[in-house]
Amino acid sequence: MSVVYSATMILRSNLPRLRECALAAARVLDIGGWYQPFNLATHVIDLNPYATRRAHEALDPEDAERFSEATWQVADVCVPPLSHPDKFFDFVVCSHLLEDVRDPLAVCREINRVGRAGYIETPSRVREIFAKGRMAALGLLRGRVPEVGFYHHRWFVEADGDHLRFTAKTAALTEDRRQYLTRRDNGRKLTEAESGLGLFWEGGFTCEEVFADARADYPVFRRAALARLAGR
Repeated sequence: MSVVYSATMILRSNLPRLRECALAAARVLDIGGWYQPFNLATHVIDLNPYATRRAHEALDPEDAERFSEATWQVADVCVPPLSHPDKFFDFVVCSHLLEDVRDPLAVCREINRVGRAGYIETPSRVREIFAKGRMAALGLLRGRVPEVGFYHHRWFVEADGDHLRFTAKTAALTEDRRQYLTRRDNGRKLTEAESGLGLFWEGGFTCEEVFADARADYPVFRRAALARLAGR
């Protein structure tokens, strides 16, 4: 299964541009759009059926739905190929799905194949190592491991221009306090820009899975993230 969990769009500041891109496109695909449907999409692919969509949680409730039951496909996006020809869609939206699925590279390859341009959004890696709950340190003293990032996500996602990197998010993250961040570390909540990763792409993008030793990679990333958050 591929689309089980979804998250609320983090980078709401990107929504006006997203709507503008979709309005200029004849065919728009929303991959994993059951939880927060993008009404300006003309087609949707998700594991869940059209009739159960969370229409009340639409990303753009001001827009009428352009998709219909006939253009809503129930499918596992990790089992390629998608049932559309090459470059069939003018724009592809994939928001808060890649961090969930078992094979994000397969999904990315199909997005590149069927789309001419698009928008990808995931939580940032910093958000995925951030325990936003208050009193996380006190909870640790009482033997309670805090929820770090989103517990059900499988991948850290990072971007370098139009290149996406996927690193496995494992249970090792919470084994060592030096591998994740709390509000006490940062002294504040994360901003919207710090919490989300948003990529508008055109013509294609690249991706890779990074194989890393968690116990070496996680603390190195945390130290670098903390320095960036502090403006150093």
